[in-house]
Amino acid sequence: MKHSWNLLFICLLFTSAFLFSSCEKDEGLTVEQEEEMNEDPANTTGRFSDNLSCTVIAVPSNVGLNSYYTKYINCSGIPIIGSAAVPDEALILASETIEFMLTDLGNVRAKLISEGNYIALYPEGGSITELPEDFFIGGPFSTGSYTYNNTLKAVASDTASLLCNPDVGYGHTLVHEIGHMIDGGALRFLESDFGSTQTSLYNQAIANGKWNNTYSSTNAFEWLAEGIAIWYGVNWIGPEGGDGSRNNIGTRAQLQAYDPGLYNFINTYYNNKSAVPGCRQPVISGTTASCPDTVTDVDGNSYTIVNIGPMCWLQENLKTTKFNDGTSIQNITENSDWQNTTNAAWSNFENDATNDQTYGKLYNSYALINIRQLCPVGWRVPTIQELQDLANYAGGDYASGNLKTITLWDAPNSDATNSSGFSAVPGGKRQDNGGFQGLGGETFFGSSTINRNNASEFYSKSIFANQDPIVTASPNRNTGVACRCIQD
Repeated sequence: MKHSWNLLFICLLFTSAFLFSSCEKDEGLTVEQEEEMNEDPANTTGRFSDNLSCTVIAVPSNVGLNSYYTKYINCSGIPIIGSAAVPDEALILASETIEFMLTDLGNVRAKLISEGNYIALYPEGGSITELPEDFFIGGPFSTGSYTYNNTLKAVASDTASLLCNPDVGYGHTLVHEIGHMIDGGALRFLESDFGSTQTSLYNQAIANGKWNNTYSSTNAFEWLAEGIAIWYGVNWIGPEGGDGSRNNIGTRAQLQAYDPGLYNFINTYYNNKSAVPGCRQPVISGTTASCPDTVTDVDGNSYTIVNIGPMCWLQENLKTTKFNDGTSIQNITENSDWQNTTNAAWSNFENDATNDQTYGKLYNSYALINIRQLCPVGWRVPTIQELQDLANYAGGDYASGNLKTITLWDAPNSDATNSSGFSAVPGGKRQDNGGFQGLGGETFFGSSTINRNNASEFYSKSIFANQDPIVTASPNRNTGVACRCIQD
């Protein structure tokens, strides 16, 4: 089955703008000024400097923000604000992210504070257009913006990518936009040759054929902001050669090899921290875990274990008929019973027990997400983020071949190498109406994550014989899928 979902990634682009009208460059800093700028932000004068708070509070009336905003957090002099529809969790995480990116950049921090920069979040399901400010918006699919002009110096950013909603088909908007803010709101005023060097390096990269068919090629600003998202390991990964939005460069090491000019430029002006706060942890090359050789479930089935990055995974699909407390899970064979149940259930593909040894069992979400625990003691059903981490460590969202066995899959079995050792097999699925689909052509790995927008659905990762992408899906809870347990 051919999917046309790549268009989503082409459309969901970050859009940012710098409007430098009536703006003069600073002539550099004295030693005294630089020392002052590196002091505590409370000692830096700015629009929000007298309203510091490391907890979410009501918006102080004296800061002059639109009444649309009801929530405010300001640990550093650069506040994060949102409407009542933006959860506190998002504001706190955004606050931690700006602190993370400004660590060791005291002069940048002070410049942003002195000019009254802030970050405005819009809620999941919303858009930049609902924010009351006149943010520059490059198109209907913009997910973020940094606008700098005489009346507005602020980032607008989404909540969905910040909180890692699995439906999001793009990278970390806020990191991208803070990259713009550090560039357009500070460094090009503090460093006399910053802008000219940036433009020169961008032109060199494009002349050398870099970033073709990606958003990075748009201009020197986006080239840098996308590079910063790669630097911190939170950019969306695309195919080699690009898909109109991203290519396969996703780590610092890859960036250094691919575009050393951009790598060295970021290394000069931005900090070297890693592990962005929140759920979008970067891939760290060479990371391993100490895994057992095997594990046995409550039914006595033994599974080989594979180490991928910092994770230990079953190398085979789960086969148990019981929860790890010994409670039996119902084997439902009739389609109507499968469709209507709200209890934990399993089946073999087409109710054929001979499929069990090769492909394991298919479990509905009531089995995957259950207090009695489907996986062996010390193991668990992975979250959708952990399945995303699996994809990242195995080579990215366009590298399903690194997870697939070389045999069993229908032709063409795109680029199958099983280089990760994960040994994904094409066990198909049981549809929510009870019918079976896809043996030989596809597999679905279930997660313990419910769709936050629709509680009747859960998230899974899908792999197909005829395409390279690893697809995030949100099937109905009665859909039967394979389970690969991850070690606690």
